Amino acid sequence: MTNRISSSARYELLIQDMQKSMYNYNKLTSQLSSGKKLTSITDDPIAAVNVLNTNKQLGQIGTFQTNVGMAQAELDTLDDLMALASGYLSSAWNRAVQANQQTYGKDSLKALKTEIDETIKTMVDLANTEYDDNYIFAGANTKQVAYVIDKETGEIIYQGTPSSNPEYARRTEVADGVFETINTTGDVVFGKYQYEQEVTEDGAKVFMDGDRRVLQTVDEATGEKVYTYEDDGSEYTGDPADLTKKMNDEPTATGVMGALSLLSKSIGQVIDSETPEEMKDGYDLMNSTLDMFANGLNMITTEQTKFGGVANRLTMTESTLETNNDNLSAYLKNINEVDYAKAVTDWMNAQYAYQASMKVASATMNMSLLNYL
Repeated sequence: MTNRISSSARYELLIQDMQKSMYNYNKLTSQLSSGKKLTSITDDPIAAVNVLNTNKQLGQIGTFQTNVGMAQAELDTLDDLMALASGYLSSAWNRAVQANQQTYGKDSLKALKTEIDETIKTMVDLANTEYDDNYIFAGANTKQVAYVIDKETGEIIYQGTPSSNPEYARRTEVADGVFETINTTGDVVFGKYQYEQEVTEDGAKVFMDGDRRVLQTVDEATGEKVYTYEDDGSEYTGDPADLTKKMNDEPTATGVMGALSLLSKSIGQVIDSETPEEMKDGYDLMNSTLDMFANGLNMITTEQTKFGGVANRLTMTESTLETNNDNLSAYLKNINEVDYAKAVTDWMNAQYAYQASMKVASATMNMSLLNYL
C-alpha cells in the first residue's frame, strides 16, 4: 500500500522549513548587529549562565581594584606624613642633644624653645591631615579632628579612637574574603601630652564639686550616667557641666608629642631658673626627653615598616586582580563575542537558505492538480 502525503501536510512542512531558515537568518542578523553570540538565554542556556557568572566575577574584581587603588593612595599619603614627621622629629632630637651639652646661652635657649613650639604646631597639623574628607590619624572616628592644643594647659589632646580599642581599624576588602587594615592611630604614631582623668578601681570617673569628690557611674538598667558624692554616697543633683575633672598632677607624655612638649617645658625651666638646683632640674628633664625622642622615632619607623608590608601586599593583589580580569575577559570574549569573519559567512549562507526556502514554498504552494493533467 502506498502512503500519500496530503497537500496540507506538505505545506506545513514547507512552512516549518521556511520558519527555521528565517529564525536562523534573524538570529545571525541579531548577532552581527550586537556583536554577541548570545542574544537571549534560549540561544545557549549553559553558555548564558557562564556569561552571567563571569560578568559577576568581573564586577567583583572591578570593585576590588577600586578598593586597592584607594587604599594605595591613602597609604602613600600615610607614608609621606610619617616620613615628614620623622624628619621634624630627627631635627628636634638633634637640637635637644645639643642643648643638653649646656653650651647654649639663654637667648639661644629662647630661640630653641620658639623653634620647638613651632615644631609642635607643625606636628599637630600633620597629625590632623585629612584625606578624602577623613582625618587620617583619628582611627575610626574619621570626622573628628585628631588633635587639639589646649592653650591654657599646654595639653596636646588626642581625640581619635585609641589604639587600645580594636575598633580603631578601618579595613577594606581587596579580594574575596581578604581584608587589609589601612589606618593607624595618632596615639601610636604621635603620642600625646595630656592630663588623664582619675578613675577609681571600680571604673567610676572622678569629678570635683568644689572640694568634694563626685563619682560618675552608669546605671546598667537604663544606661544613664549617675553622679554621687564619694564621701557619703548621696546623689549629686546639680548640673554635670558645673563639675570639674579631677586630674593627675602631671600630664601623661608619650611619643613625639610628649617628647616635644617636655623638651619645650624643660627649656623653659632652664631659662626661668634662678638657682643651680632649678637649672639642674630643667636639664635633667631635658635629658630624659632624649630616650623619648628615640622611642618616638622607632615607633614611627615601625609603623612605616608595617604599612610598607601592606603596600607590598596590595601591589601583589593588584597584579593578581589584573591577571584574573584579563583571563576572565578573554574567556567571556570566547564564549560570547562574535567572530565577524565566520558570522558574515554564516549570515550570507543563512540568507541564501532562507531565500531558497521561500522560493520552494512559493513554487510548491502555487501548484494544483491542473499541473499534473
